[in-house]
Amino acid sequence: MDTREHKQALRTTLKKQRANKPYDLEHAGALMQHMAEICLANGADRVACYLAHAGEPDTELFIDWALEQGIEVLLPRSLPDGTLEWVAFTGETEVGIFGFAEPSGPKVEAGTLGLVFVPALAVDQDGNRLGKGKGYYDRALETLTPLPPIVAVIFDHELLEQVPTEDHDFPVDAVVTPGEVIRFSQRLN
Repeated sequence: MDTREHKQALRTTLKKQRANKPYDLEHAGALMQHMAEICLANGADRVACYLAHAGEPDTELFIDWALEQGIEVLLPRSLPDGTLEWVAFTGETEVGIFGFAEPSGPKVEAGTLGLVFVPALAVDQDGNRLGKGKGYYDRALETLTPLPPIVAVIFDHELLEQVPTEDHDFPVDAVVTPGEVIRFSQRLN
């Protein structure tokens, strides 16, 4: 099995696990706490995050917390050309091109960000991230200058020994789960 086939098989397995996982408010609260702690430890006053959907770990509690703290939160909006644009989140959403909620409002430049929280299906012990396979985040991260620390958000069981990677895959500096924060690089406090 080549790398692409291995990635797709792993994605299928992980998506099935998420589809069968009931929402857990306690896990959502713990995840929010860890995301807030890493945000505070790094003095981030402007972050990028995303609205969770399709069984992803809940980011809404963190987004609410960040906005209450006066932290600017940029959320992505998917474009048909395979790129993301950023919107300063004000609480307003609309249905995006993939049929799930995305922020509404005018596009903003990402500029300087303190942290970027990215979705993932899995992360391995070396910080390699397995995304959903469309490459939106890998392309978006390449455009951020300076590149802020990248933090993947996953469930505890999605921290794996190894995930298959290709040259275009963007590694993360840390992973946040309901159970813990694991730092892979020195770019984070």
